[in-house]
Amino acid sequence: MNKKIIVIMPAKSYSKRLPNKNMFLVDGKPLLYYTIKIAKECKLVHSIYVSTDNEEITEFCKREGVSVIKRPVELCGDTPVLEVYRHALMHFVDKDIDYIIGLQPDHPDRTQSLENLIQYALKNDLDDLISVDSKGYRNGSIRIMKVKALKEGKISEKIGSMMDDAINIHSLKYLRRAEVLLKYKDNESVIKIKNKLISKHSPVFVIAEGASNHMCDIEIAKKMIDEAESAGADAIKFQTYKAERLVIKDATSYWNYSSNKSQYEYYKNLDKFDSKEYKALFDYARNKEIVVFSSPFDIESADMLNNLGMPLFKIASCLINNHYLLKHVAEFGKPIILSTGGSKIEEIEEAVDAIYSTGNSRLILLACTLSYPVPLEDAHLLRIKTLFSLFPEAVIGYSDHTEPDENMIIPSLAVALGAKVIEKHFTLNRKLTGSGHSFSVEPLSLKKMIINIRLTERVLGNEAVDICASEQPARESARFSLVAKIDIKKGELFSKDNITFKRPGSGIPANMFDAVIGKQATRDIKQDEFIMPDCVEE
Repeated sequence: MNKKIIVIMPAKSYSKRLPNKNMFLVDGKPLLYYTIKIAKECKLVHSIYVSTDNEEITEFCKREGVSVIKRPVELCGDTPVLEVYRHALMHFVDKDIDYIIGLQPDHPDRTQSLENLIQYALKNDLDDLISVDSKGYRNGSIRIMKVKALKEGKISEKIGSMMDDAINIHSLKYLRRAEVLLKYKDNESVIKIKNKLISKHSPVFVIAEGASNHMCDIEIAKKMIDEAESAGADAIKFQTYKAERLVIKDATSYWNYSSNKSQYEYYKNLDKFDSKEYKALFDYARNKEIVVFSSPFDIESADMLNNLGMPLFKIASCLINNHYLLKHVAEFGKPIILSTGGSKIEEIEEAVDAIYSTGNSRLILLACTLSYPVPLEDAHLLRIKTLFSLFPEAVIGYSDHTEPDENMIIPSLAVALGAKVIEKHFTLNRKLTGSGHSFSVEPLSLKKMIINIRLTERVLGNEAVDICASEQPARESARFSLVAKIDIKKGELFSKDNITFKRPGSGIPANMFDAVIGKQATRDIKQDEFIMPDCVEE
């Protein structure tokens, strides 16, 4: 492959939405650095140039050993980027350039291999290979152009596309997302709580959502901790609030699993635990395997739990638009689990940005439906996959509000879709009243649910299509080989009349049938004898 290939990076000062974004620091380095790094790592690239009007960018490129093409003022506004590439091409005295690759710096987390794409463009003799996002829209992540076609204005005659769903940075929100993506590109985020790990490749982290099902009785709460641990849960979580900080006094209830009390009356009956009680619960579980934590619903509760040394925080779906609380909790620097029930994508993005704006990137997002209980048709487990695609940097899980089914299968379905955290409401007795007992699981059902989850993890395995060790004996014994249908004499031609297929797979494999037909036998072969390689002429 003796093609001369150069990279051009357009990096102007002017930007309507984020001025001088190319020099914004992302994890301590200018945004432009990451695209230069990708170009430098590609062995097929002959040389790298940055087209800019900016002195700061020029000086940075010199330090990085990258050449600069001075861009004229008329190409620094809303000029089509193709004109920038054409201008760069005119800059070169060397006329033997075969391909120009355009790499825009505002796509730093490219998912495609530049070298593979170059080979694809050359193999298919494409004039223009463009990158598109997951929805099929063109982006500026990567563009590979044949110089001859570019000069002759025929660049659109033989084009191709490939998906590179890299983030497109046009605001501070996406800049922060890019920082997290790049931070964990090579080394994923692993959250460690006690001896438990939460990550994309760790065992599923199972949370028994105790809520306020302890009914403000410390002994019941301790019993719930013990039963959750016995069932195999990794954590048990409660809820922390004060009615007067949570809801106005005449707010009507919106659920159908309790009495018709107002929200205030309902929560006032369940808000009796304070610092003393939570310290007692945390101390009680200190030497246990299970993690005990709680969801704060206000600033004061969050501060109290943090002061007690709680190791991670859960933010309920109803608080997703409370950015002040989100930032306050994120500034503790501890992992955050955020439920996304009852939210639009834009609201989830804004909440995530609020957390990332504090520098805290240890985030777990839970798909969830904000209903108690959730009708099965509204569970929408496929939202797990949507969150995966939108927030590849985060750990994704599922908070299940459906009625417990006899087989406790729904959380396992979530795991099969990729959920790495499962949260399920938990009670000692579903017949109790005064809290969310009716749609919670009891200890035996929780245990069954966890057994199902561990079984699901075991059978999911990995995505690689290869031969398992357990398959090898059957592969060797059950596959078919070429076998003599009748006695075959030396020098006789193999044909459909004298060879067939039989087990085991110890001879020439059956897929070589057509290759053997018409060739001579090199020795006598008895009926039902394998046709071995040395039986067939070269």
